[in-house]
Amino acid sequence: MKVPKEMKRYCPKCSEHTTQKVKVEKGKGRNKSHPLSKYSMTRLAKRRIGQRFGTGNSGRYSRGALNSWKRYNKKHSKRIDFRYTCTTCKKVNLSGSKGPRTKKVQVE
Repeated sequence: MKVPKEMKRYCPKCSEHTTQKVKVEKGKGRNKSHPLSKYSMTRLAKRRIGQRFGTGNSGRYSRGALNSWKRYNKKHSKRIDFRYTCTTCKKVNLSGSKGPRTKKVQVE
């Protein structure tokens, strides 16, 4: 996927269309961005199979989404965050809640 270095987008702080620089980052999951939130704490606790909940399948907590053992239909790419910095006010804006799924991104 090819993305230009600068593009004209709407800046919510300036409340007008300005040129913004594009920076690419891998999308962080909820456990990375909020490591001590209630959901991620319970998810991590439930991942420790055999300690608290006994053995066996613990549903969606038993396997990871990427590169885990015996995962045949695993996801092959992560979501990518585009971060746009406004040239006038230097505010960084995200592209939205979900970015595209791609393996390679070229900023040109």
